Amino acid sequence: MHNGKPAYISIFTTLFLIALVNLTGCGTTEPQMEADAVSPDTSSVVIMGTADLHGYVRAWDYYRDEGGLDNSMSRVATLVDSVRDHHPDALLLDAGDWLQGNSFAEYFATVDEDQSHYPLLEIADYMEYDAFVLGNHEFDYGISYLNRQIDQTETPIIGANVFYHDTEEPAYLPYIIREVGKLKVAVLGLNTPGTAVWNRTRVEGRLDFRDGVEVASRFVPKLKEEKGADVVVVLAHSAFDGDDSYTEEGVPEENFGRSILEQVPDVDAFVLGHRHRTFEKITEGQHGGPVAVIESGRWGSHLGIIELKVVDSGGDQPSEVIRAETRMYSTAHADEHQGVVGKVEDAHHKVREYVNQPLATTPDMWSAGQAREKHTPIIELIHRVQLEKTGAQLSAAAAFNTNVEFGPGDIRLGDIAMLYPYENTLYKMELTGRQIRDFLEYTSRYYLKPEDGELKTNPQWPGFNYDMLSGVDYELDLRHEPGERIVRLEYQGEPVQDEDTFTVAINSYRAEGGGGFQMLAGGRVLEVIDTSVRDMIISYLKEKGEISVSEFDQENWNLIY
Repeated sequence: MHNGKPAYISIFTTLFLIALVNLTGCGTTEPQMEADAVSPDTSSVVIMGTADLHGYVRAWDYYRDEGGLDNSMSRVATLVDSVRDHHPDALLLDAGDWLQGNSFAEYFATVDEDQSHYPLLEIADYMEYDAFVLGNHEFDYGISYLNRQIDQTETPIIGANVFYHDTEEPAYLPYIIREVGKLKVAVLGLNTPGTAVWNRTRVEGRLDFRDGVEVASRFVPKLKEEKGADVVVVLAHSAFDGDDSYTEEGVPEENFGRSILEQVPDVDAFVLGHRHRTFEKITEGQHGGPVAVIESGRWGSHLGIIELKVVDSGGDQPSEVIRAETRMYSTAHADEHQGVVGKVEDAHHKVREYVNQPLATTPDMWSAGQAREKHTPIIELIHRVQLEKTGAQLSAAAAFNTNVEFGPGDIRLGDIAMLYPYENTLYKMELTGRQIRDFLEYTSRYYLKPEDGELKTNPQWPGFNYDMLSGVDYELDLRHEPGERIVRLEYQGEPVQDEDTFTVAINSYRAEGGGGFQMLAGGRVLEVIDTSVRDMIISYLKEKGEISVSEFDQENWNLIY
């Protein structure tokens, strides 16, 4: 964008940063940079990015029904306004996973009888987002619900590597092109191929999720040569790097950002998500110029900003990015944007009423605080529901959130939404004793070898990939390496033999390959129950009316350390 000034002033040196109430970036406060003398043909492209919003429109904890969260779209909106005060043509992009994630999102997908326009997308329109990319969780409520929401929004929803099954026809808008000053900026949308694994029952035979690198290699030259793009941005629900969380043969790379950088020329910037981390990087592209990368955390916790300095060489010569800068700004100290607050006021109150409805009562205190260290009744509650629903001999479940507590008194729907926040459905599988043993050895990787008799968790192993079993009695000796940790594994008092077979209730994420539990690939699926486990727990509690800890206090496993 040519403003006629003889010097280039970075966005990060403008006075609006002072108005960001001393927000902290990654390793930097207000930067001090000198202006660079440049030719009048130098323009600036500013890109703002969010990621993994997961329904967090307001700074409100619906699980606990209290305000004060440090993150939300409403806080992001305040920062966006500050940026646009100085750069009105700045792009605003989101890197996916916005349709599912908290009780606010759940209410409009599963309870709202009026089939309303999802308020998060209404706010995206209000904030004038240039594009949202499709994330894997956009398919959690089915293709029909997703498409209905897309039809109602003005914000472009893009995903170039999602095709109708067995065709070359894109199922969604592949890209957008925006005019920024005299420059054309193309934004290519890509989804992680893992969507085909985690949402198999909803997309199989209907949609194909292709390799992000292969699709980018097709589209980027087209955007540059046919569409005349001066700048190409990859907006992807995929991280810059990281191991695949699945092992299924034939499914392309989950986190392909670096691979695109290394294999696809002419990409100038990446706005990424999926791993829920804050990450910024300036690296070198194949053309030798700078490439900017941002991942903006989760739940509206950060606004990432990229500024590209672009020289228009004129004539038949392509424009060239000669400088790139990135910053990551926390939203923790930004006020909630009152325009956003006002627009979702009715929706906010509906969701509060929904999550506060009582399901059952209990005379006891229930806590998941130590659920990954020892047997707890609160996780046994999940097992009990899964066992009764499937008639299986064994049940596998994880402690998704160790901050859950409820009782004595009413058990609210919000308590159960916090205990089981995902849209997993339920499988009944047949597994051998050998597979059960391998399963437990693999899940024990959540723990490293103890130090001085103290438990030590593996920072590379997320808690949702630490499953516990009910129905068998077992001990894990963490002083050994994974693969040698099971020192006792019994079923009804008898040692489990490799050739024994068991029916197991297990959630869809795990059964479909989530977390890399490869031993499950050899299991036989006996039944698929297409109801969320959370809804099963809710129905169970409503039917019971009252539950007590003593009913679920059946210790069957322990750790040795």
